[in-house]
Amino acid sequence: MEQIYIDLRKENLVDTAEDFSRKWCRRSRSWYAVQKNSGSDFSVQAAIACLQHTQIQIALAHLRKKTLGTAVDLEIEILRNVRSSLEAYLHCEHNILSVAPANGLSPNA
Repeated sequence: MEQIYIDLRKENLVDTAEDFSRKWCRRSRSWYAVQKNSGSDFSVQAAIACLQHTQIQIALAHLRKKTLGTAVDLEIEILRNVRSSLEAYLHCEHNILSVAPANGLSPNA
């Protein structure tokens, strides 16, 4: 969880820990701080919410790529890495093999 936040923050894809909690994980604004301070990781619900938000951000980045070209390639790469990390976490820690894509998006975007 912490590495995902750090990666998103480093690439300016998330502004604050509160933003990550609310927008990416659909939790209270203090959720990330509480999880980090207690040494906890994602819950299943938070990981799925973050994965779905990541899928949406990947799709939006692809749309921006049509206008901006290669300027969004690094963003897409970071988001794909986040998606892979979340999928691996859900598989390894919770035996969840697949999550339906958010809003009917293609799972391979």
